[in-house]
Amino acid sequence: MSRSGEVADRWFDRAHGPWAAAVAAILLAAAGSTTAAAQEPVPVRVTSDQPVVVLEADTLVKDDASQTIVAEGNVEARYQGRTLRTKRLIYNLRDNTIRAQGGVEIIDPDGTVRYADEVEVDEELDTGVATGFGARIAGGGTAAAAAAVRPSPGVNQLQRVIYTACPICKVEGGKTEGPTWTLRARSATQDQNSKMISYRDVVLQFGGVPVIYLPYFAHPDPSSGPRSGLLPPDIGSNRRVGAFYQQPVHWAISPYQDLTIAPRVHANVNPILGFQYRKRFYSGDLRIDGSASYDQDFDGNGNKFGEESLRGHIFGNGLFKIDDFWSWGFGVERAADDLYLRRYDLDGETRARGPIIGGDNLRLVSQLFTTGQNENTFGSLSLVSIQGLRAVDDSTVLPLVLPLGELEHVMRDPLFDGQLKLQASTAALFRQDNGVDSARVSVGGEWRRDSIVGPGLVLAPFAQTRADIYRTGNAPTAKDETFTRSVGLAGVEVRYPFVRTGGNVDVIIEPIGMVAIGYGDNDARIINEDSLSFELDDTNLFRPNAAPNYDLWESGARGSLGVRATARTRDDKSASVMLGRRWREDSEPRFNRLTNLDDETSDWVGAVDADLGQNLQANVRFRVADKDLSLVRMDASVRASLWRLSTEARYFQVDEALRPGDPNREIRGGVGFRISDRWSFSYSLQRDLDSDINLSQNIHLMYRDDCTFLDFGYVRSETTDRVLGPNEGFQIRIGLTSLGMFGGGD
Repeated sequence: MSRSGEVADRWFDRAHGPWAAAVAAILLAAAGSTTAAAQEPVPVRVTSDQPVVVLEADTLVKDDASQTIVAEGNVEARYQGRTLRTKRLIYNLRDNTIRAQGGVEIIDPDGTVRYADEVEVDEELDTGVATGFGARIAGGGTAAAAAAVRPSPGVNQLQRVIYTACPICKVEGGKTEGPTWTLRARSATQDQNSKMISYRDVVLQFGGVPVIYLPYFAHPDPSSGPRSGLLPPDIGSNRRVGAFYQQPVHWAISPYQDLTIAPRVHANVNPILGFQYRKRFYSGDLRIDGSASYDQDFDGNGNKFGEESLRGHIFGNGLFKIDDFWSWGFGVERAADDLYLRRYDLDGETRARGPIIGGDNLRLVSQLFTTGQNENTFGSLSLVSIQGLRAVDDSTVLPLVLPLGELEHVMRDPLFDGQLKLQASTAALFRQDNGVDSARVSVGGEWRRDSIVGPGLVLAPFAQTRADIYRTGNAPTAKDETFTRSVGLAGVEVRYPFVRTGGNVDVIIEPIGMVAIGYGDNDARIINEDSLSFELDDTNLFRPNAAPNYDLWESGARGSLGVRATARTRDDKSASVMLGRRWREDSEPRFNRLTNLDDETSDWVGAVDADLGQNLQANVRFRVADKDLSLVRMDASVRASLWRLSTEARYFQVDEALRPGDPNREIRGGVGFRISDRWSFSYSLQRDLDSDINLSQNIHLMYRDDCTFLDFGYVRSETTDRVLGPNEGFQIRIGLTSLGMFGGGD
């Protein structure tokens, strides 16, 4: 019999690390004799203030002569969230070392898994040596090395290293498919404390082919989360700025805020400094983006002129919760001049930063707002400033909106089982340089009730009333004054759907009619601020007041008549067509030709929609002249795919009389071809058919798999905006999982 008790006494007399003490206690407790079966888990607590360690093994053997304890067969030790699995574990009582042999696997609490053929560590399991080392890092990423040394707690020094975030998997026939890309290095250091992996003499390989050599490279391991350091650079070239290189530097200030500084140097012009600041608060989020440069103006070829000056841009937004109903926020969009963003190919002006959206790249909107919403009520109040980016924009036309407010409350079943909507609105617009000012306050309500009568006839009576108070100032043809207006209407909408069911296809034909009569007119003193561009089409044909918003009003009697036909299959494929027109009692001089409400009879409007599944979708919106049936407007789009080919196209045509001086015919489209499961090709084009120029043209060759994204692109634009002429550029983007995106925009 062994004297295991004496050995244990001698062990505990020394102050050893908790891991070593725990493993020793497990082995000794389970090895009361020379050989002991240990198929059931053996829990051991070394002292009262240390956690339990659990060991499982098929057998435990203690050798007094060699002073070793051996656990063999499906060995598994669990301690403080860490698990060690191996075929054989040897504890040497003389030199207090632990050796694991045969398929060693260590799983850390964060999910990192390390592998080795053999591991030898000291009594505290903090330092040691491993051969045939490998690690699968939490969050993605695999590292392998011929040998690993752990010189201090949490630090692994690796020799002859391979790292990748790509999966290594078996394919048909048992063949192993290698990773798309790897980092191969002479040595590397994995610091689990700082969550960084650094390499010496590293080569980036694609498909086993060396592409880039770097004497030093470092990146956070995938489990680290946001970290300070260098981000992947943006690299590109275009006609205006020439070749450029941008190197972002990221500063993770805290878990709740970060700052990125991104200097960009150009071959043709002076550098710019970009920045982005983000912070998350308890009640919301804040983001500020911008750039600055000290340079002259330059044209489309990078030729400079004028004086040097400080210029830049800033985009920012924040949204914060006040209570369960109200929140407040802001949006900032400003540029030093109206060509600054285009000169440096900066974008972001079309992003929604509040309830007021510019919608294109022709104007910048800054706003301070508060909004509230629940199931039945919505309210908003905004202060808005607009910066125009076109040569024709005039400060006497673009206003400051101080404020723009709206309040709406819906009451269900308050009157004759209908729905009553109460509304209030206000807008005050102020202009610089003696521009015309205007202000409005409106209150009103809408009522509607939908009911089914007889064999499927749908009747929807409605009524609407509103009172407006206006004030104008600085008007060139009238004195400053305050006046009122009241408007209202009543009518009914009728629909009578006919349904024919079939074995595979159901057909629905639905005639629709609407009649209404209204009172109130368009006072000549009212400045049209909110209904400058609208059109009667299939989307608002049956709306009682086709004029949107508040300043314009459709008075008198009016009626709309149309029909909609729909075919729907059992597998959710459908096709529909709609056609209709509107009649009015009198023409309204405040409605121009664009609105389609300028005459007593509107043009014909209609739509065709087809959804035949993923292989084909088509949409057409059209307007046909009442008198000669000529095409006034058409917007047609189609998306189709077959085999490896996909395509989409859109054609837009507007009568020149509706948009004098603007492009009236435009086509845009694209085609994509999937060369293989990973390679694809795409081409897209946007062309102005009137001026016969390409507004944009893009060609891309792309590769994508589970860990890699490659994009080789060419971009060209033939548009001219003052001193900025046509532009073209090349881009190469490389995205590697866990390493980031390399390469930049146009």
